[in-house]
Amino acid sequence: MALPALAPTFARRMDPRDKMDIYPVLTRGEALRDILQPDEEVVDFTIGLPAESVAAGLQLGEGDKKPRYADLVFYAQLSVIPAMQGTAIFAGNGVVLPVEITFSTNRDDREKQYSVGVKVVNK
Repeated sequence: MALPALAPTFARRMDPRDKMDIYPVLTRGEALRDILQPDEEVVDFTIGLPAESVAAGLQLGEGDKKPRYADLVFYAQLSVIPAMQGTAIFAGNGVVLPVEITFSTNRDDREKQYSVGVKVVNK
């Protein structure tokens, strides 16, 4: 899935050799607290990588670095697998790779999905 035109992209660029922690803002200028209704709570979530991100070698952290949610904030650690770190897609302007956040809430079984972009470029 290509990154939607209005999806936010992190200001901080990621070098393919980095391990980068992200705390995504879901829409331009809106954090999760701006999206949820009063008394609405996230009850389940996933942070995933579309096929194009996986093909570029992007991966999510594991163990104590695995995706999590607390206090209205999503967290994930991203890295690029070693075999892909030197590929040409990260040269020049690099590439913006999507990360998808899907969550459901306690209000009418609402489910929402947002995409955020991470620019990966050789620094």
